[in-house]
Amino acid sequence: MKHLGHRVFGKSVANRDIEVFRYGTGQLSILLMGGVHGDETEGTFFVNKFRTELEKGKIDLPEGITLHICPQANPDGCADNRRTNHRNVDLNRNLPTKDWTGAFTNVRFYPGPHAGSEPENQAILGMIAECMPSVIFSLHSYENPMVNFNGDSEDLGQAMARANGLPAKGDIGYPTPGSLGTYAGWERNIPTITLEILRGQAHEQVWSAHLEGMNVGLSYYLTHKLPPRKG
Repeated sequence: MKHLGHRVFGKSVANRDIEVFRYGTGQLSILLMGGVHGDETEGTFFVNKFRTELEKGKIDLPEGITLHICPQANPDGCADNRRTNHRNVDLNRNLPTKDWTGAFTNVRFYPGPHAGSEPENQAILGMIAECMPSVIFSLHSYENPMVNFNGDSEDLGQAMARANGLPAKGDIGYPTPGSLGTYAGWERNIPTITLEILRGQAHEQVWSAHLEGMNVGLSYYLTHKLPPRKG
């Protein structure tokens, strides 16, 4: 399946493109993102391989879906193999949520000078506004892997968990002000899954462990009712 559109939604701090590729023409709009944290290579690998396999026709996109794929939301971090962007901001603490705070105790979680300050997050906000996703999947990695569901999407999280064997949790275990899950999931009730793949898992194992779960997630709302969106 060839992509039906390619859009650059913005530039990173170091002037790299933040790209989105569109597949399918269905009513259900889905945003699949990788590379929010540049050192979490497991998630970035999966998103890039999924796009490659889709282009090669080795996996099929179900009818009824329009899939928007952002392979690297933080291209500078991905290039440098670091969590943050080029200004040392944690993009998943910088979105303009109601609970955003400038306070931090660990530089890994530096939230930036103000909410939404980073060009990468301005690009993500543009994706959400223009693509109008009914579902968002953001792929990360963590020492404690899980299907982290945000918003009214526990049923989606549990369905994916049954396929990939990870626990489904509505709380990652520590505060995440300024995160995508809060911005899109809890505040706008867009079902948002932060898939935390096992950190350090071999890439071939990442693919085999999570392909079925991702396919379950992508097709879930073709047969289940979406929750009402807020805002």
